[in-house]
Amino acid sequence: MIQNKQVRTKKQHGLVKTSDENVVESEAMDQGGQPQVYQVSQLTRDIKAIMEAAFDSIWVEGEISNFRTVASGHSYFVLKDDKSQIRCVLFKGHRAGIKFQPEDGDQVLLFGRITVYDARGEYQIVTESMEPRGLGALQKAFEQLKAKLEKEGLFDEEKKKPLPEFPWKIGVVTSSTGAAVRDILNIIRRRNSKVSVLLCPAKVQGEGAAEEIARGIHDLNQRRDIEIIIIGRGGGSLEDLWAFNEEEVARAIAASRIPIVSAVGHEIDFTISDFVADLRAPTPSAAAELTVPLLRETLREIKTLNEALINSLQQRLQYYYDLLKRLMDRRFFHQPREIFNPQIQRVDELHSRLLRGLEQNLLSQQQKLQDKIHRLFQASPEKSIPHLKENLAMLQKRMFHIMQSQLLIKKERFEGIIKNLNAFNPLAILERGYSICSKDNKSLKSTEGVNTGDSVNVRLSHGKLDCTVKKVIEEN
Repeated sequence: MIQNKQVRTKKQHGLVKTSDENVVESEAMDQGGQPQVYQVSQLTRDIKAIMEAAFDSIWVEGEISNFRTVASGHSYFVLKDDKSQIRCVLFKGHRAGIKFQPEDGDQVLLFGRITVYDARGEYQIVTESMEPRGLGALQKAFEQLKAKLEKEGLFDEEKKKPLPEFPWKIGVVTSSTGAAVRDILNIIRRRNSKVSVLLCPAKVQGEGAAEEIARGIHDLNQRRDIEIIIIGRGGGSLEDLWAFNEEEVARAIAASRIPIVSAVGHEIDFTISDFVADLRAPTPSAAAELTVPLLRETLREIKTLNEALINSLQQRLQYYYDLLKRLMDRRFFHQPREIFNPQIQRVDELHSRLLRGLEQNLLSQQQKLQDKIHRLFQASPEKSIPHLKENLAMLQKRMFHIMQSQLLIKKERFEGIIKNLNAFNPLAILERGYSICSKDNKSLKSTEGVNTGDSVNVRLSHGKLDCTVKKVIEEN
């Protein structure tokens, strides 16, 4: 369904739009009387200008299909009915104004403008706002946020903090001029005038309300004297209560270290804050009653407990008094010496047992000592000295023979080594009349490198000769 104001008759670029919105084609001629030829981009640009001027603000109803959001944050989808479809784009800047998350299959009513995407020559709707048909946008947003936070575990019962039984200072986040704060103060004053209340004023509806409520919760959490926080407001429509359905408020409640009581609207009203809070009160007045016990009832209960305690102590004292009286009537309190008679008898018995044990132990130790003396005497070395002397003499003789044999073997081996060394000793050759000739401390084996006039050394068996070469004779 497209809703748009009627467009007046006009003629542009060869197209005539009549008052009954029927478009007819007319031939566009150039100055030479020839048909005008368009470039594709030029034709697309002219069509875009016509469509944007004719459909600059429209409402369209249809079903969402192929909804997708790209990395840039822009969303693209198709809006269709049972006969046609049209492409749509939802830019990131317009997403903040939409209270729910569009999904495939949603029947929606959107507002925007018609344009042409030049690159593909396709016309599309640039969406500026959108709301569901059948289910209100706020209700859909409520259900979506509730499902999201429940999945994250913000509603789990094990995360709920218990309320202190006797609070002395309560923080309240609500409007300073609303009826809710007056109801809370009146009831707290009536139930227990000793309890202090710290009001953190905040907007509870309209733009910026969610931010102020979340900031109030955060500010109260900075104090150490606040024991409970009450957030809420009086009744109203879903739009009026919407600040307590914002994700920012829900996460501020979940992050609070102080227990929070949510008291929003009337008993039939439920908000996201009610599910996240540690306790939900049906009304602000009920929140004050649930958090602050009646002082007179508390005093009456304390008085009753005090009387019960005194009565119990009196009964206990009477019991111990009777017990003490019965004990004092016993004989040993009149003749205390008899208390020690059994113990004296017990000491005498233990003394006798100790003496008998010592005597038996002494006899046993004496017997053991005699046995050890006898064994030691039997193992005395004096009995084995003659035999040891004979063994020692035999060992000495055997050692002497072994040493002689070893010395003889070592001597023969040493003489053999000396002979082998003498055989390989080059100096032994000199004893037979040979000599060693060297030049520059190097032994000469031939005349190679020796010239007439060179100085050479000749080593003999006894002594050395310094010689000068007069003539070098080569031999084959």
